[in-house]
Amino acid sequence: GVGMDVVKRTMDELRGTIDVQSAPGHGTSVTLRLPLTLAIIDGMLVRVGKARYTIPLSSVEECVELPPAAEKNGNGRNFLSIRGSLVPFLRLRELFGTTTPGELHQKVVIVSTGEQRVGLVVDQILGNNQTVVKSLSRLHSTVDTFSGATILGDGTVALILDVNHLVSFGQELESRLGSAPREKVA
Repeated sequence: GVGMDVVKRTMDELRGTIDVQSAPGHGTSVTLRLPLTLAIIDGMLVRVGKARYTIPLSSVEECVELPPAAEKNGNGRNFLSIRGSLVPFLRLRELFGTTTPGELHQKVVIVSTGEQRVGLVVDQILGNNQTVVKSLSRLHSTVDTFSGATILGDGTVALILDVNHLVSFGQELESRLGSAPREKVA
């Protein structure tokens, strides 16, 4: 009827398709197929070394500058004191094996999943953008650090960070190294 006509027009505008299969006495099956490019998220574009990455904005709590005292903390325990609670942080330069020299003033993006929080140290915050999510190939299905990729306006690719995995990894690292750092960083 009229309702399906509206659905068909909307699907055509989205470049999707509708398949309707009906069998007497067995009911009707309606299949809607939408293009993958409809997976759009708001993201924060960051730079680590020469590479750019996208962090889903829904997971970002806040951004702070990495204190100089945290730069000198070489005992393997990386914590920041954020409003009275200690938050472990991961240096993405080390995690990704970046060899280019780091920025003088690095930033920490505090991300969370549920009640767990972790800081991600990046060289530069480039800004917010709407990101079209492209899935990774089957060859990359075992890489847990990234949930997908996106093509930026200049044609380069930015990998989308899997915040759930990074938060779990940061919390696991925190529990292995002990819950109290040797020195507090303000």
